[in-house]
Amino acid sequence: MKNYKIALTLLLVIISLNAFSQIINKRQVVYAELLGSGGIGSVNYDFRFKPGNDGLGMRGGISYLPMATLIPLEVNGLIGKNKFAFEYGLGLTSAIIHDDSEGEDNALLEDINNFGIMPYAKAGLRITPKNKGVFFNINYYPLLNKDGIYHWFGVGIGYSWK
Repeated sequence: MKNYKIALTLLLVIISLNAFSQIINKRQVVYAELLGSGGIGSVNYDFRFKPGNDGLGMRGGISYLPMATLIPLEVNGLIGKNKFAFEYGLGLTSAIIHDDSEGEDNALLEDINNFGIMPYAKAGLRITPKNKGVFFNINYYPLLNKDGIYHWFGVGIGYSWK
């Protein structure tokens, strides 16, 4: 239960980073991602630092697997002011490893006291509506783990608004 409280607290902190600046309409997205930096699947919140569909932003998410709870955090950017944009970013997936999987082999870069990390990059396509509506993205994720670089992909779908 303690692990879930930590993960939920981290996600709430990320969401609250954007809460103080709601005067200006900024692009926000809530989406589910299949595969990607959250393992098999994750729920994510993404926002831009400035108004518009382009520029820098941040993403936080959470994923639960039987062996670990994963928390991907990233700084990302978009190039393209229209509906279609090139998406890029750098991030770190933190893993809270469950006690019952202690001693099992995993691919994390670091695994100390039931906590692990896996850095990653991403590059892909994001399709965002002009104002609000269905959001879609597809990304390539080179994940850095103890065995080297692992090539991974992710597909996301969700809701976007300003």
